[in-house]
Amino acid sequence: GMFYQKIKDGYQVEIPDYWLTHGNPWEIERLDVSYPVRFYGHVESSGSGFKWVGGEIVRAVAYDSPIPGYDTYNTLNLRLWSAQPAKEFDLDMFSKGDYYGAIATKEASEKISSVLYPNDSTEAGK
Repeated sequence: GMFYQKIKDGYQVEIPDYWLTHGNPWEIERLDVSYPVRFYGHVESSGSGFKWVGGEIVRAVAYDSPIPGYDTYNTLNLRLWSAQPAKEFDLDMFSKGDYYGAIATKEASEKISSVLYPNDSTEAGK
């Protein structure tokens, strides 16, 4: 979920649930199953079809967890997705001395799946 609940001094407190930090022995990272996801930009029409122009690309990487059924030999697959940068590091920006800018797209893409369900009541959560 979005947070982990625990009791502190007799009260429930909530802390972020960093679901990929410690790993899970049943969770399998599927680097062979990844897709580019486009944000922002727009679609342009041409004689040969449609083309997405501009925007940012984030790579969605699959994580599979086998879920065994009760009293059966069947196992189903629960697939979760991690947002990763399409480009890990911008060497041009780094060479120009913009160290934070060199990793800005990496940081922005990883925020998408840093918690499973971000609150979408604000513009940043949408």
